[in-house]
Amino acid sequence: MTKQQQVLTKLSILLVSVITASAPAINANIPVLAKAFPSVPLAQIELLTTIPSLFLLIAILLSNWVARKIGLKQTVLVGVAITVIAGLAPIMITSFPLLMLSRAAFGFGVGLFNSLLVSIISYFFQGSERSQTLGFQSTFEGLGGVLVTFIAGQLVRFNWHMSFWAYVITVPAFVMFALFVPRIPKAQPQQKTAQQSSHLPKAIFGYLILTFVVITFYMIMGIKVPTLMVSAGYGTATSASYVILALSLGAMLGGLLFGRLFTCLKDRILIVAFTALTLAMVAIAVSNATWLTVIGGFLTGIGARLFFPWVLNAVNLEGSGNTLATSLILIAYNLAGSLSPYTALLLQNSLHIASIRNLFWLNTLVFVILAVVFAFISWRRSANVAK
Repeated sequence: MTKQQQVLTKLSILLVSVITASAPAINANIPVLAKAFPSVPLAQIELLTTIPSLFLLIAILLSNWVARKIGLKQTVLVGVAITVIAGLAPIMITSFPLLMLSRAAFGFGVGLFNSLLVSIISYFFQGSERSQTLGFQSTFEGLGGVLVTFIAGQLVRFNWHMSFWAYVITVPAFVMFALFVPRIPKAQPQQKTAQQSSHLPKAIFGYLILTFVVITFYMIMGIKVPTLMVSAGYGTATSASYVILALSLGAMLGGLLFGRLFTCLKDRILIVAFTALTLAMVAIAVSNATWLTVIGGFLTGIGARLFFPWVLNAVNLEGSGNTLATSLILIAYNLAGSLSPYTALLLQNSLHIASIRNLFWLNTLVFVILAVVFAFISWRRSANVAK
């Protein structure tokens, strides 16, 4: 492969990576979609933003099997082709069930290729170039979420159909990957190594519950902020998209900071994460201005991106080779995300929460409790070490 071919191959892979974080880009559409489908319950409208997570999970479980049957490149192309169709279909769709189906298909398409991109990068690039490309992949994922969210937020000013033109990025991604990524021989895309056993860490159930709780309340923020801003009278669907954009930027910053902060703080990084999430929820709960809600979104992204890598790191420190444990954590993450509209509705009904602002005060309470609990755990560990 020549230098030029390597550059084109790398760029094509990275362009596909842009799609992986773009599913939440239409979160800011919720108030507009609620008006467009007045007979549909709000929880079902909100499910449009989270159902991709459920079908992404299903596709992740199937993707390695599909890759063994038809090959890595072909599996990625099938997945990207699905995102092209499903991402752009809402431009013409007027039926809510078909809209829901398109969002489910989009998540399934992303899931088919999401977990295979690392294998493809590892196949074509070695050593420092592979590490560099993997770093670029993470950056492109974050940038993709920011870019698609911003474009969708601007286009929703015209109507909700127009906002889905933001997914036109899937078309050049498909074309470039088809043209410039060489065919990879069919093999075992993700062969098990001696380290990839099914041993589970002792605290796996604790990690799963913690992940489900944190991601549930994190996702409630994402789906409820647009409705709060519009109903409180200080924002529109477009200004709500700035909050989702800030969340993506905060997540990028949190991801960049995680390595250094973890080196210094170890498990105490959770105190920082939950404190950031607490401040974020307070800012949103008291806000009557877009700028303050944007700050809340930014802090939410930082806190969430400090928490989730910690969980993945934790399950890979205990035991040997935690492929199964990591998969279970991802299942908890995606289930929490896909169920969050109904979890929010259940909380509102069971706790008699009439105001969306009060739902954010509940979020605040949850993250305060988590910050205090892990501060206490950290203090006890320090005290035991001192003895």
